[in-house]
Amino acid sequence: MTDTTCPNCDEPAPRGARRCARCGYGFLEDGRGPRRSRPGRARASAALALAIVAAGAVFLSTVLDRGRYTTPIQDRRASAGLEVLSERPLSRAAAERVLAQRYLPAQDDDQADVHCSARIAKPAHSVRRCRLTYAGGVRRALVLLTNARGAEVLAEP
Repeated sequence: MTDTTCPNCDEPAPRGARRCARCGYGFLEDGRGPRRSRPGRARASAALALAIVAAGAVFLSTVLDRGRYTTPIQDRRASAGLEVLSERPLSRAAAERVLAQRYLPAQDDDQADVHCSARIAKPAHSVRRCRLTYAGGVRRALVLLTNARGAEVLAEP
């Protein structure tokens, strides 16, 4: 004989039954509440494998992108519109000589000339304004910046 009965219809219920055979009333057994279903080993291992593949993809994309962004200083500054002339600050005469070699086709031409101002100090850099005069009187203005690391950078206005 069973000592368990259905509270809904008073039908005797076998021990460990989850529902009443007569009315379908759901029994709570031992007060533990409903069972929780756990994912099987196959589902857990598939989720772990997916997480490992995603982490590998992120790692590979980071490694492959690193080569794109670790370019030399000249390439990075040239893409920003700045070009490195020297890794160290230049004197006025050296800056004029570098610009003459770069922009004047014939350095011994008496009509062509390069003049640079003294370095104007700013909080994080210094500025030097230069003026090129080509043969025939055509003038061109250039700006040289010395950044905080000491590199002499050419910026055309």
